[in-house]
Amino acid sequence: MSNTYGGWNPQDPSSGQHPDPRSQGGQAPQQPDPYGPRDPYGRPANPYGRPDYQPPQYPHGGYQQQYQTPPPQLPAYSPVQEPEPQPDDAPATIGGAWRWAWGAFGTSWGTWVLMSLALGVAQIAVVLLFSPSSMDALSSSTDPAALDAALAAGQSFEARALGAAGTAVSFLLQALLYAGALAATRTRKVRFRDFFLLRGFGGLVGYALLAGVIGFVGTAVPVVGGLIQLVCTLLLLPVPFLLLKRVGFGRALGGGVGLVLSHLGAAFAFFGIFAGLAVTSIFTCGIGLVVVAPAMLLLGAYLVQRWTGEPVRP
Repeated sequence: MSNTYGGWNPQDPSSGQHPDPRSQGGQAPQQPDPYGPRDPYGRPANPYGRPDYQPPQYPHGGYQQQYQTPPPQLPAYSPVQEPEPQPDDAPATIGGAWRWAWGAFGTSWGTWVLMSLALGVAQIAVVLLFSPSSMDALSSSTDPAALDAALAAGQSFEARALGAAGTAVSFLLQALLYAGALAATRTRKVRFRDFFLLRGFGGLVGYALLAGVIGFVGTAVPVVGGLIQLVCTLLLLPVPFLLLKRVGFGRALGGGVGLVLSHLGAAFAFFGIFAGLAVTSIFTCGIGLVVVAPAMLLLGAYLVQRWTGEPVRP
């Protein structure tokens, strides 16, 4: 039987090969294991294999910190933004103006109520201040003779002229609400400072004087003067808004009359709605006007903006 121990085939000594040293009582020379010492199961004790192998030294915290792949960076996305509402450039209708006016009023209802209430109280004070006969009539309401004398004094030229001046001042106070209504067509939600941006103030003063003259004519001629005042109020409806847009006084007067004549049906509908709401507010002792007045001014601002081709923020 052949023996392949150690890869050497022992044969007869006469064959010229060296005999197995162990057969002569010696020991085979020990060759170093290229993989170093082994454990009892024959596996290399050195996990890196060669005995002269030294694991690399990694600075700054070892292998994990030196060669660890950084986590992938997710792309940065901008936050989702709501699309900006598109301006309303549809043809103006009373229904659309009505819905927009009440929506804009509801957006800033607290600001509108406070401003209309404060300006309403200020206008009442101005009317009483510029009408002494009215104060006398209120103070002597229980004395018929004194009441008649106060009413007669109120019919004098001086009393009417003083009342016309009060009308002019009252309009300047009301112009603050006009400014807020016009600002609402651009931003929808108004702030207190929007009411005090009286652009074109010189034109507003001129219109206030014109309103005083119309008021004087209305009181001087009871019937015809009242009709004249009503017609002028209708025809001059867009003028305050045009003046706040810095249109010249003459252009504002001519342009305002032209806009009303071009949209006469909408203008009549506007005054019909306002008259109905004003009569209804009587049952609330006039308190309802703090809502009716700003709502109607917002409705008028919407109509004027659309009549002049300007967009309105929905």
